[in-house]
Amino acid sequence: MQRLALLKRLPLLVVVGLSLSLALQGKALAQQGPQLTSVAQSKLLTDPMDAAWQKVPAADVPLTPQAGVKPALMATSVSSVKVRSVNDGASIAFLLEWQDGSEDRYASRPESFRDAAAIQFPTTGELPAICMGVRGQMVNIWHWKADWQTDIDKGFQDVPDAYPNFYKDAYPAVNVLTGTPPFRMPKDFESPEAKQFMVGWTVGNALSEPVRTSPIEDLNAIGFSTATHKAKQNVNGKGVWKDGVWRVVYTRALKVDDVDAAALTAGQEVPVAFAVWNGSNQEVGARKQTSTFLNVTVQAAGGAAALQLSPALLGGLILLLIVAGIIAFRMVEGRSRQTS
Repeated sequence: MQRLALLKRLPLLVVVGLSLSLALQGKALAQQGPQLTSVAQSKLLTDPMDAAWQKVPAADVPLTPQAGVKPALMATSVSSVKVRSVNDGASIAFLLEWQDGSEDRYASRPESFRDAAAIQFPTTGELPAICMGVRGQMVNIWHWKADWQTDIDKGFQDVPDAYPNFYKDAYPAVNVLTGTPPFRMPKDFESPEAKQFMVGWTVGNALSEPVRTSPIEDLNAIGFSTATHKAKQNVNGKGVWKDGVWRVVYTRALKVDDVDAAALTAGQEVPVAFAVWNGSNQEVGARKQTSTFLNVTVQAAGGAAALQLSPALLGGLILLLIVAGIIAFRMVEGRSRQTS
């Protein structure tokens, strides 16, 4: 009878053990964050509309408004972002998907704000502050911008595109013989004499570059207002808006010769966070919605990722083994008493 009672109590003891372990770790089952795995496969997915993405497990990452620093966002306009990832052993790709009823691709007018999204990684061994790191804990940010995507898809979007009736005066050395006013960037300003009037472009300001090769800016930051364009731009990608959904792919080689880049290694976990800007809600700069940090497990090519247990789950399993051992000991002890 005693053995039967112990067996009946076993499920309850298991639940109590696991719950106690989670509580000791300061966690509850309902509070476990999303799990993200970069699936190892032979083909790297670079097209956001590739149907093969639907076979990749997705993590639904909740977003909260950045309300601590001006310009603040007091309520989210995008509540979550769906994230998938794959790698082929040499490069890694992330797909971000979020609902957005308006396609905000331009920022040429003072009242216009672009849609955007970013991925953030630490560059040191410590987990940095979520909002762009702090001094001594630098972060690497991959910032996709819808207006940069438009520059690639349709050509550089200049003032005449925002204001069709705009007329630009002739500049000395501009190709007035072949160009037709209003003159266009960059084709009418390619000579050194003409380019000098485009000061930002001339000195290499990335924000003034009319010929883009990637819609994603590779940045470093050590806190608010410190985002800095990296000398080595390692990240490529593409964004597509369709049926009220943005789908954006980010790609980068796993191994890069860049001390300021995020370390992404097959077979390991890497902390990652996400942010989204909704242009139609006048979101720009710090006015955005962000996630907390979560871990992405980068599977090794040719094999599944090694089983990794959180401290809470590991503690629960240990406690479960202890409970099982006590039950077994009592069963043996009870049997010994019966025989004696």
